[in-house]
Amino acid sequence: MKRKNRENILSKSITQTSLLVPNLLLIIYVCIDLLKFFQLIPFVVGNLLTVILGILIIIYSCLKNDVKKQIPILVFILIYTIFGAISMLYNKNADFQELIWPLAFIGISTLFLNFQLNLKITRNIYYLVAIVLMFQIIVSGSIDNLEISSSRNTIGIMMLIYFSVYALTCFENNQKITIFPVLIGLVVVVMAIGRSSIITFLLLTVFFIIFDFKGNKHKFNRPIKSMFVFILAAILIWLSYDFFGIYFKEVFTNFESRGLDSLRNSIWTDYIIKTFTSSDYFLFGTPISGTYLLNLFNQNLHNSFLMLHAKYGIVMVVLVIMLIVKSFIYYIRTNNILYFVLLFLIIFRMQFDYTNFNAQLDIILYYFIFFPFGRSKKREVGNLI
Repeated sequence: MKRKNRENILSKSITQTSLLVPNLLLIIYVCIDLLKFFQLIPFVVGNLLTVILGILIIIYSCLKNDVKKQIPILVFILIYTIFGAISMLYNKNADFQELIWPLAFIGISTLFLNFQLNLKITRNIYYLVAIVLMFQIIVSGSIDNLEISSSRNTIGIMMLIYFSVYALTCFENNQKITIFPVLIGLVVVVMAIGRSSIITFLLLTVFFIIFDFKGNKHKFNRPIKSMFVFILAAILIWLSYDFFGIYFKEVFTNFESRGLDSLRNSIWTDYIIKTFTSSDYFLFGTPISGTYLLNLFNQNLHNSFLMLHAKYGIVMVVLVIMLIVKSFIYYIRTNNILYFVLLFLIIFRMQFDYTNFNAQLDIILYYFIFFPFGRSKKREVGNLI
């Protein structure tokens, strides 16, 4: 009897530890992300820690959830790295560091593919990030005065990442997702005055007015409920305007003066025209130089798919698009509207900045891409809190 009790205690201890580690790894990533973003640690140190963390997560996933189940994503990393090396040698758009980055961001995405995270932790992380970002913007007086390691557009990307993590945890834990966190995200991106992110969260708000999501189920909201949700959203936005009116006015001014026009169209045109001047450019990636705008924005074409082509060539562009289409088809067939909507919005956001393919938003993109490949049905689940 005593032996059996000891075995039960040991088994429970092992289970608790296995549940604790994935959540702890996520918390560590969030800490690194915020410390690097607000320049509290050197940018290079933050990048190195992210790579190390991604590698550790891949190793942990292989040990805890069988190496065979990681084969699709490991094969992808290998192919991705090979074509990256070929393009790097050919056009020098990337450097050696680019070959390591997939281990970081794709590595972190394996955490969500292999383990069911604690809902309270992911929800609290989302609200914590939102509060920290709002507080820093307010204290700085303006988004332009904020001392950060990258552009203000990163704020919208961070909110989309952490909302997606929260949403996928609700999905896995069969819990309802309300519109409230979406509206919080909308307020944050408005304060950051990023047009693409504002449109992204407005679209997300519309989807949550139309649909009611709970776990892997969804339904259309009844007209009365949709109207109620719309009114509630309008009230919350109005209250936010009352408190943060200065930021809303800056957004209106930004849209009024610039609309949806930007230099992006000219950058994209220059790159595409140059790409079709040579079959080598088309196959292996076009050197980002040769015109005023390409020389000026040689590190950021403000479009993730063009950056993928520039650094990895046409083969990887076709492969990634095929995986994305496969995912969309899977989500349609399985009636998974939540994941369809989130993947759609991620693809939308990718069109206007270098957010993916060795950048932050990869963490969520690759989760949605590799989700259909099948994960273990016997995953380690449970709540710590």
